[in-house]
Amino acid sequence: MKKNNDNMSARDVENQGSSGFHKFLFHNTGIKICSLIIAIIVWAVIINIDDPYKTRSFNVEVETINESALNSVNKVYEVIEGSTALVKVKGKKSVVDKLGSSDIRATADLSNLSAVNAVTIQPSLRMIPSSEVTLECGQVLRVLLEDRESKQVKVNVISSGIPGEGYTLGECTAKPNMIEVSGGESSVERITSVRVFLNVNGATEDFAKKLTPVAYDENGNKVESGTLSFSSGLVRVFAQILEDKAVPVKVKIMGKPANGYEYISTDCLPETVEIAGTSRKLSNISDIVIPVDITGMTTSSPKLEQDIYISDYLPLGVSAVEGSETVSIRITLEQVIKKNIEIDVKDIKFSAVSDGFGAEIIDNTDTASVLVSGRISILNGISGSSVTPFIDCDNLDEGVYSLPVSVEGLDKSCTVLDSNKLKVRIYKINHETKPPQDNSTEAPVSTMPSVENVENTEEPPLPEDGEETEDGTLE
Repeated sequence: MKKNNDNMSARDVENQGSSGFHKFLFHNTGIKICSLIIAIIVWAVIINIDDPYKTRSFNVEVETINESALNSVNKVYEVIEGSTALVKVKGKKSVVDKLGSSDIRATADLSNLSAVNAVTIQPSLRMIPSSEVTLECGQVLRVLLEDRESKQVKVNVISSGIPGEGYTLGECTAKPNMIEVSGGESSVERITSVRVFLNVNGATEDFAKKLTPVAYDENGNKVESGTLSFSSGLVRVFAQILEDKAVPVKVKIMGKPANGYEYISTDCLPETVEIAGTSRKLSNISDIVIPVDITGMTTSSPKLEQDIYISDYLPLGVSAVEGSETVSIRITLEQVIKKNIEIDVKDIKFSAVSDGFGAEIIDNTDTASVLVSGRISILNGISGSSVTPFIDCDNLDEGVYSLPVSVEGLDKSCTVLDSNKLKVRIYKINHETKPPQDNSTEAPVSTMPSVENVENTEEPPLPEDGEETEDGTLE
């Protein structure tokens, strides 16, 4: 009986304990639930006050990936929309505030292009944050597809600036001098040249630079396209800097003009030109000789005036400085004519009459003529009054002679072709004293005696008809 009571007591105690816990757990349940919710809310408020959630927006350059999917079908693309994207980042303030545009990546997978050539832009973080961050981007990338085309184009070096004083830019060479341009068909077809731009301002020695190539069309406009690429991203350009030297230009006339024409002179402008080269090569050049052949030319020949390229007469490695590339030459020819100069007989003097002798013209004529050949500009200004006519009586003895009329005072370019012959009587002067004779042909002086002297002088007998004079002329 006692054992049963003990068992009853233990069971009662256990039941009483369970009943107490149950009462504690479920007593005022509503109040406890409300307290829990309030505690959670308070905890959330505290957390958010200390490190709240934040949303920031970033402008990010969009990267294209899987371009090989287009290359495999020989296509190129050009972005027409969505090159940049607005990405929204949401996360804890402590995390979001530390982010920048460079921490965010926006990609467009070209292997997933739609039928309208568009693909969704996918944002992501380049680093793993310490807490959860969400990114949003609702934009798409749109591209224009074209067939790929390539062609080889010559590289042209365009220089700018002025080298140092006394120096000139020589040859500029590009390596490579041909470059392959690839890109969209419409852009590549427009390209006619590839240029690199070299600044030589103040340079006094050779130098080299690496320059970026740029494509241009036939109108000199830059061809810009995202599809274009060059086989070489940089072109190495070597610039040669040469010394300057001023040298005179000489024109060497060769040959003779056509019959009836005479060479007069040559004018050359400029008379001095600037050339450039190495000091060693310039030391061997003192002038530039330009040969000009005038064979068969007349005053109407087109080559009497011409521009000459100096480079044609320079040795290899020497060039003309800018502004001295050409010289202008003008050759002057003149027509040669014949003209009869009429001379009054009374104006004719005698030259080189021997001492003790006099001379007189006994021809029954008032005028004589001299046929002269010369340039038209000179002969047009010559008349009988502008020359000095004379008859040469050198070494003639007493007698009657047929002698030609000579003239002085002609230009040295003129030539006497023919002249009239006049009858001249050489006679002795019977005077004990006579004035000295000037026998110089440079200034002929008349030795004809005055009328008074002739009347008082015994006249020598004339030769009989058919008698030959001393000069072999029959009178």
